[in-house]
Amino acid sequence: MKNLIYLILSLFIVSCHSHDEDDTNAPILTITSPTNGFFAKNDTDLKILGKVTDESLHELSIKVQNKSDNKVLFSSTPEVHDKTSYDINETWKPTITADTTNVYLAIEVYDHNDNKATDTISFKIVK
Repeated sequence: MKNLIYLILSLFIVSCHSHDEDDTNAPILTITSPTNGFFAKNDTDLKILGKVTDESLHELSIKVQNKSDNKVLFSSTPEVHDKTSYDINETWKPTITADTTNVYLAIEVYDHNDNKATDTISFKIVK
């Protein structure tokens, strides 16, 4: 049984990384919403929109964090494995207690050769 588990894990690892080894290009990441300096309203849906493309995407991470203490306010890890394109379309409803919170959206995306693209957007949430 132990050997069977090792075999399955080995096949998964080999199949997951059997992509173009010559790929040195980072994925292309575009965030269209929110924009830098945006004022989001508390308790109102905020759309996180964008697009990533690459020869073979592997992982995508989306986080909204408070700048003052780095507390994660929202996170998502959409399934992008082996896709060549992915439209980011997330909805988050901020709930804050202070009048204004400075936050940032950070998106990271990796392809199968560990090429990475990142982007951050700073915005405010107003009560």
